[in-house]
Amino acid sequence: MQTVESPSAPPKLTLDDIRSGLTTQSRVIYALMLRETKTRYGEHKLGFLWAIIEPLIMVAIFVGIFSSIRSDSPGGMPLVPFMLSGIVPFTLFRDTMAQMQGAIALNRMLFAFPQVTTFDVIIARGLLEILLLGGVFMLLLVGIHIAGWPVNIERPLEVLAACLLLGMMGMGLGFVFASISPIMPSMRQISSAVLGRPLFLGSGIFFIAESVPAPVREYLLYNPLMHILELLRSAFFYEFESAYGDWTYATTWSICVLAFGLLTHQAVKRRAIIGL
Repeated sequence: MQTVESPSAPPKLTLDDIRSGLTTQSRVIYALMLRETKTRYGEHKLGFLWAIIEPLIMVAIFVGIFSSIRSDSPGGMPLVPFMLSGIVPFTLFRDTMAQMQGAIALNRMLFAFPQVTTFDVIIARGLLEILLLGGVFMLLLVGIHIAGWPVNIERPLEVLAACLLLGMMGMGLGFVFASISPIMPSMRQISSAVLGRPLFLGSGIFFIAESVPAPVREYLLYNPLMHILELLRSAFFYEFESAYGDWTYATTWSICVLAFGLLTHQAVKRRAIIGL
């Protein structure tokens, strides 16, 4: 009588295996970030300088517009730091999301290497954008301080926490759009139309919640970005303390959006590569 051999159990993962896998993935992501940096900035004469000039131009334009409309500053905050603390953090959210969207499509040749995954190319773009704009934010704060606008941050760790929440939300949406765009190319236009200008105008970049009429404010406060910018400015300025920013609401949104983005990517990553 023939005995049927039972299938052998798969080998168990050891701590060394996990450590080795994480080390390899970290190296891959770091190499992708260096490649992205060279591709994006190495071929241009201005290079990284443009990353500083662009938000500086936006701040100057909106400071000029705001100064011509009204003489006082919102909530008693100095106008230039007020604009800077709205425009650059929002740009961190928006540009992280936007740069991650094309990660799979623009790096399709790299998937021939077994070490490179769709997760790696997406996360590399997101991390690069967050680090870049975080550095730009600090350089601009130093710059305006030298130029004569005092920058005295009341609670630096809370400012950092608010920026991290914006980065998490940008990465979450970036994972969603990067995963779906190869399958539905029109998703880029939809994301720009829905999450571009409407959020730019309705997230409290140029105003504070207190200055908005109550019926309108009630709807604006459904936007988690409004909460994050209120919290960021409350932590940034001694002159201002928001009664409307909610850390629990903002943190819950950021975690859920990031989790949703990762789950979406996990669900459709194979179809995303096939759809290229």
